[in-house]
Amino acid sequence: MKKIFLAATTAILISLTACRQSGSDRPYKVIGNSPAVLQAAFNGDAGKVRVLMLVSPTCGVCLRGASEVSEQLVKLEHGKDTRVYVVWVPRLNAIEKNVPAATRVVAAGWAQQYWDGNDLLGQQYKQVLGWNDDAWDVYFLYGPKARWTGNLPPAPDFFMHQTEERGPRLDAHAFGLKVDQFLKQQ
Repeated sequence: MKKIFLAATTAILISLTACRQSGSDRPYKVIGNSPAVLQAAFNGDAGKVRVLMLVSPTCGVCLRGASEVSEQLVKLEHGKDTRVYVVWVPRLNAIEKNVPAATRVVAAGWAQQYWDGNDLLGQQYKQVLGWNDDAWDVYFLYGPKARWTGNLPPAPDFFMHQTEERGPRLDAHAFGLKVDQFLKQQ
């Protein structure tokens, strides 16, 4: 009985997250065979605090994480000074068709959004983090000095995630406080 209740509660929470998707779809760029478009944006924003989210558009937990992290950025006094990149990845049977609706959960309207249909960044961040599996449902924070100069993205100054891998579990409020610290040092 408890398992049925837990399954029903989980389904309701995922549905509520989906219902929070309001407004119109936001534009996104497609990452093809190279993350060059994201790398150019990241390096073009050097000197700024940057947040990069690697999430699936069909994962209720990911959608909630992206929503909560972006809401924290909106609440910060200088949150709009943060550059935000949301990279949607093909996990849990996600396809590009799922991306437009998912873009709505990101409260930070200034965020740049991407579809990485080949999961290139998941593979690259697996190496960067030393994880066993490709990275996803992970939230990275970079300070103003970070530059993406090699074949792999730079190691983050801070990150949180919602996977079975090692590293700190996502607490959107704590992540927001960390972003605020970085902004105040900028």
